Amino acid sequence: MKNMNTQKNTIIYGGAFNPPTRAHQAILQACVERAETLDADVWLLPSGDRTDKKIGVSRDRRIEMIQALAGDVVSRGIEIAIQETEIDRIEQTETYDTVQEFNNAFPDRRFTWVFGSDSIATMPQWHGGEWMMNNLDMLIINRVGTPIVALGRYAVILPVETINTSSTEVRKKIADHLPIENLVSPSVLQCLNAEVL
Repeated sequence: MKNMNTQKNTIIYGGAFNPPTRAHQAILQACVERAETLDADVWLLPSGDRTDKKIGVSRDRRIEMIQALAGDVVSRGIEIAIQETEIDRIEQTETYDTVQEFNNAFPDRRFTWVFGSDSIATMPQWHGGEWMMNNLDMLIINRVGTPIVALGRYAVILPVETINTSSTEVRKKIADHLPIENLVSPSVLQCLNAEVL
């Protein structure tokens, strides 16, 4: 049996981040503040293509935008790293497979996974979802329109005050040539403006 006292705590915050929004920034900031209390680091995990979502942005572009997001968060001495496992995976992404891969590859780490209330609502139907609900340390973010009706066995709610926006909304505004300054962080805005030029 592993000695839990010798494991490094790591918070994993995954998503498409296409592009990262002010909501992503607020969640990442909350993860950093939680990491302080756990003596943890934070991994950002850009997702690969899924059966229900094709990202449609190059790997390098996504990494650049995520680096910009991380740069606009007050790190408070907490290490924020980008974990490229899913974005480099050839086959489609299943969260359960990534969980098992990380548990095997990093036995010296104890992972806490960040999920939105919308994900928790459907997780029992995911591949390996029941197992994850019963076994993962989780931080749950309340998403507008999806009240938290159930928590995983080892889940706690992470309070985050976010603006009600989405990457889809940002992409639509960009396509319609509308301002997005209030929807993304300054470095992400700079990154997106550079792409348009």
